[in-house]
Amino acid sequence: MPIRCYGQGGYKKRIMPRYIIKIYDDKFNRDYYMEWSTIVDAPVTYGCSLEEFTEYYRAEYGRQGILELNERMKRVEEKGISAHPPFDNLQSLFEYNRAGEDETCLDKEGILERYCRNQLGG
Repeated sequence: MPIRCYGQGGYKKRIMPRYIIKIYDDKFNRDYYMEWSTIVDAPVTYGCSLEEFTEYYRAEYGRQGILELNERMKRVEEKGISAHPPFDNLQSLFEYNRAGEDETCLDKEGILERYCRNQLGG
């Protein structure tokens, strides 16, 4: 179950890649930031503002994580995802994921509805 931009644990616990993604919501004219797990192929946080996401990231990954955050966020702002090439294609996350009920695939609209709009009230 995703967490609501609050974390526990620390940077040392991160073993498999987790990407930071940014999804723009045309319906509410806002960006949502969240962390995406390559293990479960789905978000592991709900969508939140940049400020909330930065607070979550600081709590989850500590000082070392914050040192890397600026570089990761540059990639997020350029491509919508913090991954390095050839995995820096945000659209592929919408085409191949297990973010839905019973690990079904959700498109961008489905991810926005399930992980962003229903959690933060739009």
